[in-house]
This record gives sequence, C-alpha cells and structure tokens, in this order.
Amino acid sequence: MTFDDIKESAAMAVNTVRGNKLRSALTILGVAIGVVTLTFMVSIIQGLNKAFADQIESLGSNTVFVSKFDPSFGREPSAEERQRKELTIEDADAIRREATSLVGVSPVRRKISINIRYADRESETPILFGVTPHYEFTHSQYIGRGRFISDADMTARSNVCVLALDVVRALFPYEDPLDKEVKIDGTPYRVVGVMEPLGNFFGQSRDNSIFIPLTSFDKYWRDLPIPEVIFFAIVRPKSRAFVPVAVDEITDILRRRRRLAPGVPNNFGVSTQDSLLDFYNQLTGATWLVLTAISFVALMIGGIGVMNIMLVSVTERTREIGIRKAVGATRGNILWQFLIEAVVLTSIGGISGLFVGEVASLLMNKYSPLPAFVPLWAILVGIGISASVGIIFGLWPAWKAARLDPIEALRYE
Repeated sequence: MTFDDIKESAAMAVNTVRGNKLRSALTILGVAIGVVTLTFMVSIIQGLNKAFADQIESLGSNTVFVSKFDPSFGREPSAEERQRKELTIEDADAIRREATSLVGVSPVRRKISINIRYADRESETPILFGVTPHYEFTHSQYIGRGRFISDADMTARSNVCVLALDVVRALFPYEDPLDKEVKIDGTPYRVVGVMEPLGNFFGQSRDNSIFIPLTSFDKYWRDLPIPEVIFFAIVRPKSRAFVPVAVDEITDILRRRRRLAPGVPNNFGVSTQDSLLDFYNQLTGATWLVLTAISFVALMIGGIGVMNIMLVSVTERTREIGIRKAVGATRGNILWQFLIEAVVLTSIGGISGLFVGEVASLLMNKYSPLPAFVPLWAILVGIGISASVGIIFGLWPAWKAARLDPIEALRYE
C-alpha cells in the first residue's frame, strides 16, 4: 500500500468521523476515559516517587545510617531485631578509626518525645537528640545562631542545648532564646544555639528537635527501653561514589566486633538512600500493578466500544465496499481504510485523554498536598497505547470488510 493510499484512507476516515459526530464522539469518549485513567494513575505514582526521592535526598546525598535494626520504611522492628545486641559509642569510634572511605561518624541517641518548658510556655512534642560535635557536618544540619555542641560540653557533660526552629517558636515567640534557661523534663539547660530550618519530611517537621551532648543524654535517659530511646550512628562517606565501599567497610568492622561467623546473617542494619528507595519501590510495586490493571481494563472497555462501532460501520457501508471493490479496490485497500479509521478514532480519544489527564495532574499539584507528575514517556506511551487499541480492536471489523464478496455487497440493501 502506497503513502497516497494511506493518505486517502486517512482522509476518508476523518470524513466518516465528521459525518457521524455523535457515534464517533461516544467511541472517542470510551478510549479517552481509559487513557485519562492510565495517565492519572501514572502521574500520581510518579509524583509520589519523585517526592519520596526528593525527601530522601534532603537527608543528605551520601549519608549512611547504622543501627541494630534492618533498613525499613513504615515497618515496626521484629521481635528478633528488638532482641539484638545494642550498638555502642565504641562501635561508632571503631568505624571512625578503621574505615578509610569516611569523613565523619556521629553516634546519636534519640528520645521520641520530651517535655521542655520556659517560663509559662511548654511543649511536649519535641524529639530529643543526644549528639556529638560531629553531628553538624556528618548529617549536613548546621547551626543558624549561637554555637553547636562542643568537645568541652561532651567532656563536662554540660547541661546545654541547641533548639530547632519549631521549639524556638513555641517557647520564645517574642524574645531571643540564646543564653536563656529552659527545663527539659524538669532539669535546667542553657540554650547555646538555634539550628537552621530544615523543613518537613513526609509531612513531619524536622524542626521540632532539641540537641544536647550525648554524655548529658546518657545521664538521664540512656536506660529507657526501645522504642522510647534508640541509638544509631550517622556516617558520611567521602562522596556519593564511596557509599558502596563505606557500606562494605562498616559491615566488615561490625561483623568482626560482634563476632559473627561467616555465613551468619548480620544482626545490625546499614541503610543508604538507595536501600530506602528500593524498599519504598517494593511497597509501591503492588499498587502500581493494581492501578495499571485498572487502567488497562478501562482501555479494554473503550476498545470493545471501538470494535462494536466499527462492525456497525462495516454493515452500514457494505454497498460502498462493494462499489469500491468493483472499481478496483483490493482487500488490502479496504482493510487499511477501516483500520486507519479505527486508529484515527482511538488516537483522537488518546490525545483528548492525555490533555484531560495532564490538566487534572496540574490541578492536583496546585490544590492538593498529593504530588502529581506526568513524565514524557507516559505521554508517548498513552499515544502509543491508544493507537494500539485502534489496531487491535479494529482489525476484526477491517478484516471482515476486506473479505466481503463484491457481488453480494452490491446486492446489499
């Protein structure tokens, strides 16, 4: 079939669409709904993936977390993980001494909530962190005003603290917090610094924190049970390229220190951005499959509508087919005529659906906290699938039209 034949068939298909506006519009609507569903689902999933990746990136581009728990996202530690031997400050010191791919190691104890009071104001929601002076650089969280925890604070086990922005707003809305005395669980602490704002991590503020020397933390809260108090270490490799080497070195050091025999699974966890992203993708994989199946069911329904309309069209134009065959049209000409007509119908539906899906994604981004993002490949896939639906579901009607006997077709009333 020549290009001119394809061009002529396409023109005839467009004329047929124009001549049967209502029927064509209903057919286009069925395909458009399927493509809208597919586009909208892809945009939501891609938006969530992009948001998660951005949130993980905000924790530090090459940060490694070490704890006694396996890497997880939104999962409670198992009974076996809870019973594991605790990591210690000595473990963190050993990693700092022996691992050559690192530039910083910061041991941290975290208490999930603490009461802090100043004058007649108080807050019971801040997270308390016991940290070392290495925390700033290792975790890329820096002081905004004043100073951070120092080596002298660690040695003296001083009752000093650094406040994050949400705590400052709650306790000191109208005055400077520096050098003021606050009470943390009833114990007085002097405020020596205020952290730079960090923003949110999946809807949870990262600015609702209090930092004190790790040695001071151990005076009061070290022996509280998990999960009220958790110990972990933040490790910073030389660059992102050194992350895999750092993971291997940390694993080797801890296995030796914990006397694990070859072949025995690790009784600690080492997590990176990539491992968190992999775990997240495993969680969303089933959702992706379900939403994709729903989208393809919607497309199949639209395709069945296309086949139905095309079969009706073949029946209505039987005499026309007979005349075309009588003047020299081949089976290929007839088949391509109806196949192109089906593809034109579904392509118009696909483009309309993509437009509506894109507009819906933009509106969701603007007026909803749920992110939505339509990648270029999704647009190309949407157009390709809509055209494929036309080919698949239009093939049988087109083949039926091409197989008509010209003499019987001319006699058809």
